[in-house]
Amino acid sequence: MQVLVYRCEIPSIEREVLPELQGFFQRLRQVRRNLGGDPYLNRLQRERCRRNLLSLESLEREFHAIDYREDYWELHRSLRRYLYLDSRDLARVLATEELRRIRLFTL
Repeated sequence: MQVLVYRCEIPSIEREVLPELQGFFQRLRQVRRNLGGDPYLNRLQRERCRRNLLSLESLEREFHAIDYREDYWELHRSLRRYLYLDSRDLARVLATEELRRIRLFTL
């Protein structure tokens, strides 16, 4: 009897997932600092972006409180759409979309 083994390239948490998440939260802080300075967003877009930034900042507090490694994967999966945007594009996306609520912990 032969057994087929599939090898899946899973990125390691310490080398790839954590730096991507930390870079994402750093870009969020940069978007928040530049939110009022650049005139590329109108008033309604700035307000929507601000609301989305507040919910993502609460998610950052949860990120720093993670105890289990699997939670990093879950957070990475839920933020995959936003992880690879630069700060200016991230601000535009947060200004045009309503971010669905992402929670790691139950209240």
